[in-house]
Amino acid sequence: MNKCIYCLLLLVLVFCTQVGRAQIKVTGVVTDEHKSPLPGVSVLIKGTTHGVATDFDGNYSIDVPNNAVLEFSSVGYETQTKKVAVNGGG
Repeated sequence: MNKCIYCLLLLVLVFCTQVGRAQIKVTGVVTDEHKSPLPGVSVLIKGTTHGVATDFDGNYSIDVPNNAVLEFSSVGYETQTKKVAVNGGG
């Protein structure tokens, strides 16, 4: 009986650990009002120091937790924020 409870607790712990680490890969392109790509834009997960910078073509890719808020900032531009969420549709 104790072995069964131990195995069940171990499975629950593993599941909770995996759920806690669930990440979403977000990719995109940052452009200006003329649809020109913006290189070197800072893309940060708000409230953290985890982030990336856009490449020469304005592309970025970052792993974030569900419901994270991304903060986009660059010299000469107003900082923008966008919420990241997964839709239930798959």
